[in-house]
Parts: sequence; structure tokens; C-alpha cells
Amino acid sequence: MINKHQTSKRKETAIFMVGVLLFFLFVFMPAPAKAATSTLRGWAWWGDTLQKVYFNCLDDVMGDHLDVDYNLYSLPVPRGFHFYSSPCQYTNHKVEINSQGNFSGKAWNPTKGFISFSGTTTPPDGYGSTSSNCPATCNSSNQCWACYDDTDQNVYGWARVDDDGTWLKLNSALTPPVKIQSCGSSVWPGYGVQPGDFVGYATSSLGNLSFNCKSELGGEMCATRDYKVVISNLTVGSLSAPNWPYSEACNSTALGATLRWCKKSGTQTAYEVIVSSTNSTTTPICYSGKKYSANATQYNLPNLDFTCSSLNYDSAYYWWVRLYDEYNQPTDWYQYNTNSVSDTDNNRDGLNLTFQTYKHEFPSPYFTWSPYEVLVGTSTLFSATSSQYSPHGLNDYVACSGANCTYLWTVSNDPGSTITPDDEATTSIVFSLAASTTVNLVVTDSIGYYCSTSTIIRINYGLPIWREIKAR
Repeated sequence: MINKHQTSKRKETAIFMVGVLLFFLFVFMPAPAKAATSTLRGWAWWGDTLQKVYFNCLDDVMGDHLDVDYNLYSLPVPRGFHFYSSPCQYTNHKVEINSQGNFSGKAWNPTKGFISFSGTTTPPDGYGSTSSNCPATCNSSNQCWACYDDTDQNVYGWARVDDDGTWLKLNSALTPPVKIQSCGSSVWPGYGVQPGDFVGYATSSLGNLSFNCKSELGGEMCATRDYKVVISNLTVGSLSAPNWPYSEACNSTALGATLRWCKKSGTQTAYEVIVSSTNSTTTPICYSGKKYSANATQYNLPNLDFTCSSLNYDSAYYWWVRLYDEYNQPTDWYQYNTNSVSDTDNNRDGLNLTFQTYKHEFPSPYFTWSPYEVLVGTSTLFSATSSQYSPHGLNDYVACSGANCTYLWTVSNDPGSTITPDDEATTSIVFSLAASTTVNLVVTDSIGYYCSTSTIIRINYGLPIWREIKAR
């Protein structure tokens, strides 16, 4: 038998272990870092003559990887020789996109050599002149020739062959321009383009360069040459909060938030979320722990995670997320920084980095009616005097009375009905149709929070009045 002393000791041990875990989680939590540079992988197709353009030497099969048909002579077999060297030994190159969207580095083609995405030579139409967002960072001062604008998912600017100076225009009006699938609408609808995939064409005097076989003849060429250029590393796109509309506040609790993110590229296998009342990760009010999920895009509060405290009313919160890739390597921490008036908190605190919780719980509307059997053309009394609202917090409901609440009554499917009055706790409704009719009530508290309730009521005809008449 376990005595009370043993039970007490076990509780103390459990509390101690939880405290130690929280200490290590919060004290040694990595600080948020700037989003990592995106690395491009894969290859594009420069027509049947020039063929493959590799965006990372790890993918070259016609450079360092010489033990393939492209690099052997005396075909068909017997072939002349087999040769293989380590990737990136002789054709060391890669193309990257930094956190501002600027391209850098070189691609490679076996015939034309290296193709640069940045340099000192002025592009044919100048620097960054075709995008509303790129010119601020893609210009002559940093020798930027090409940039990605994530607001419209377009790639703007140029690339250039080092050897002969041939320019490739990435946003040509002559072909579908180069785009990157990111968060939001698809850049190539109907073809299953994944986040981080490029589509479209660059144009040049030597022919068009296709970034994805799905762009070529409507995807028909993917069976012959399955190619595409992709952002290989795991990156995060937009973050949003609180995603807690009035419907959630009315149906569950006002003290909630759904923290959402979207995967911008790469493969997700797990995630972590930090929520804090200060702009620091060292003392969070909530740490999700590492949760394994390839498809998760949101984290809900409240929850049952023991490292998460409840939110407070009328409070601002910061939050961060980081993801883990297929090699169990984490991304940098991404911080929420896009609070706006379009969010469900209307950016009440005026700060981009935080979302704001509601001030208190929402009204709880409720009504009854009498008589219960409702008849066409007769007056039915509806009363919402049992409705409540919460001026302070959870479990602090008080009756709506006086100026605490306002009311709005409406009737659906019966335009001939009359409501007198339609803005008081008690009203009289006369229905004109014998049908199933919906009575709606919206209750709004003193600071403008509102919830609604509806009830379907069957309206009947009154029974005829029978009079017995004496026979003559």
C-alpha cells in the first residue's frame, strides 16, 4: 500500500523534474535568427541544342559526374572509358536567393559554361526596373541582376553567360515569365507545382530556357525529360495570428489563438513554436516542444501541452516557429511580423510583431418565446432577458441589462413578418407565412463584441372555429 508520504514525495519529484525541463527549455532555447539563404537545386532545359543548365554542382551529370552516357565516347557499347570525380571538384558552382530575394552565384551549361546571376556589368534595361519591390535591394550597389518578389511570386531581371555575354531575361513578355510557387495562389494552376518549384521561361538570343518540364508543352515533356529548378532547403513563408474570429470566441472562448505558417520550400518533418509576452524567447509563456508532423501548418492555443500557460485577456504576444527537414536539421527561427488591420485582432496594439487577445469573453445570447405553439397572424412574445455577457473574464458572466447590451432581432424566410420593436430584449413578432421560419438574435455588449443565435420555428395556421348550429 502506498502511504500519503510516498504520494507526496512522488508529486514533489514530478514537480522538480518539470521544473528542470522548463529551465533547460527556456534558458538554453536558441535565439531567433534571420531567415536562411535559399539554395537552388535541379536543372533547366535550354532547347535541344544547349540542353541542360545545372543550378548546383551537386546535380551536374555532365561535369564532375562523368560516368554517364553524356560523357562517354564510342557509343554504343563498348564504351571508351568510365570516369568519376567528386561533385563540385571541377565545376564548383551554385545559385542562391538571400532573405531579401536577391539572386547570386552561377549556373553551368556544358556548352556555354558558367551563367552568372549577379555581376558588375549593367543589364540591358538597368537594375531592378521591372518590380515594385526589388529595386530597393537589387541594384548596382550590390551588383544584383535578378530578384524574387514574393508578393507576386515573379522573378525579375537577368542572367548572363560569362563566356560570350549572352543575356537571359527572366521576366520576358514573350513567354510565360519565371515564377516560384510559394504561399498563396498557384503559379501554374492544375499541374501540381509544389512550394519552392520554379516554372516559366527565360528568353535569350540562343533560345528559351525552361525552368520546369511542366511549363513545356503543358507538361507533356516531363515523361521524356523530367526536370525542374527548385529551392531545396526548407524555408517558411508568411506567419499569421491570432486567426481567432468572433465565431471561435462565441463558440468556445475569447482566450484563444491559432498560429499559422506556410512552408515556402523544402520538406517539413517536424516543428517547434514559441509564444512570449516579451520580444524574447528566453522566457516564453508557451513552448510546443518538437512535434513530428509533415503537414502541420498551425498551432492552437489553448492546448494540453504542459509547457504552455493560458493566455491573458487584452494582452499582446510575440511568436516564432521553426521547422525540421528530412535530415532532421532545423531552420532558423522565423518571427511573426505581419500583424495588420486585416487580422482578426485588427492590429489593436498597432505593432507588427504582436497579436492582441480580446478584452473579455463574448456575449452569450439566448431567447425564449410564448406561446410555444406559434400561429400565423398572431403575436408571439420573444424574450432575451436570460442573455449574458462577460465584462471581465471567463466565468464572470452577468445578465445583459440596461446599457450593457444591445439587441437585433430578424426573421428569415418571411418578409411579411413584423417585429415590434427589433432592438429590445423583449419583442413581439407576427408571422405572415405558415412555414419553418428562422428567428435570429444578435447581442452586442458595451464595447462592441457580439454573438448571435438562431432557432427554427414552425409557424402553423390556427384551427378553424366550429360552431354548432341548431337544425331548423
